Amino acid sequence: MTNQTIRVLLVDDHAVVRAGYKRYLELDPQIEVVGEAVSGEQAYTLLASIQVDLIVMDLSMPGQGGIESMRHILQRYPAQRVLVFTMHENAALAMQSLRSGASGYLTKSMSPELIVDAIHQVMQGGRPLSQELAAAVAQAEQESAPHLQFAPREFEIFRLLANGHSVDDIGQRLHIGLKTVANYQSIIRQKLGVANAIELYQYAREHDLA
Repeated sequence: MTNQTIRVLLVDDHAVVRAGYKRYLELDPQIEVVGEAVSGEQAYTLLASIQVDLIVMDLSMPGQGGIESMRHILQRYPAQRVLVFTMHENAALAMQSLRSGASGYLTKSMSPELIVDAIHQVMQGGRPLSQELAAAVAQAEQESAPHLQFAPREFEIFRLLANGHSVDDIGQRLHIGLKTVANYQSIIRQKLGVANAIELYQYAREHDLA
């Protein structure tokens, strides 16, 4: 990719954020922002009509959210590179993003030049990780906390439940049946050892996930 343009799709629901990073990224003559999306669903639709080398995607967005959207995109486009770029400096979120196929995980507290460097790393086969999180992720991989053992879909539903979303709302967001969501809810509570929504929320708060 040394002499080729890197075509980037920015996915973030804040227009000011997209505009700011678009201007900065395009200061690098090799990077061109070829599209913008406000949600993972819109990004999925855009991929049918534009050619993209790398998606730079936030996690907290309307609709499915980042992790679920990334899983959906990679099911349809398995070779697609997705670089997570989020405000969440959380080892569990970073682990789940990488498990779901992310090409790297960056936080918005990073200096902009490191983001440009990370884009080049991804295109060269690297897997950049926020320096602030690298040690925490390595430690978390050695731990056996219940939420670290969740499959990606379980983890996404756990986060939605912890943030107060109803079974009906989760079903609509993730395009799955209410019975399926209810089954996931039961499995999640069992794995966490919690009896109700309040205890689930308390567990999530203790681990900075709500």
